[in-house]
Amino acid sequence: MSSQRRPPAPDRPFGRDGISGLVDADRARRAREVSRPTPADLAAAGQAADAAVARLDRSRR
Repeated sequence: MSSQRRPPAPDRPFGRDGISGLVDADRARRAREVSRPTPADLAAAGQAADAAVARLDRSRR
């Protein structure tokens, strides 16, 4: 440990992580709503999964 004094820490307007001032409850809620899959997204994912499983079953024979 050094006996020298450190200069004061600079002000951090966005918090220690550098982003906490940029995200508020409204922005977080909007991001959550935008990122939720729609029923069409879920249906497309189900079809893609079924097709992938069918390809796997064909290659094993």
